[in-house]
Amino acid sequence: MRLPDSFSFRQRPRGVVKHILRLPVYLFRFRLGFLLGDRFLLITHVGRRSGTLHDTPVEVVVHDADTREYVVCSGTGPQADWYRNLQAKSVRRVQGGNRRWVPDQRMLDDVEAAARFAEYELAHPHAAERLLDAMGHSYDGTAAGRVAMMADMPMVAFSVDGPPAVSDL
Repeated sequence: MRLPDSFSFRQRPRGVVKHILRLPVYLFRFRLGFLLGDRFLLITHVGRRSGTLHDTPVEVVVHDADTREYVVCSGTGPQADWYRNLQAKSVRRVQGGNRRWVPDQRMLDDVEAAARFAEYELAHPHAAERLLDAMGHSYDGTAAGRVAMMADMPMVAFSVDGPPAVSDL
């Protein structure tokens, strides 16, 4: 599916696009998250101003089996509401497949984020290219260019070592 030329993830989605982007939330809520494999997580976070719970589906950049961490990226930048909420208060719950847990959360610095994005580019070259295009990002292909780009695409790591989440968090 090709996105219209006027579409960019840098703007707030509206209309049909907004509903399509919310489909993963419903899959997770109906315990069908396993259909998305390990490529998506549903994060539950607290609004920094409202204090209400929000569910946001995010794409996994890297799932590191050795460190038991999932790394996700705010492709729309550091001003994304979910990312700013995580800066204010730690994530409440993460769901991957049909597992829910309360993770340890850490923000990656630009150098580590660039290394993780390089892994993503190797594993999913076409998806990485389309993602950068949709997000309005580009870089010169060098390691230094990738590090510079990460200031606009911050990453967060969630560990799986936290306790199982209670359904009503």
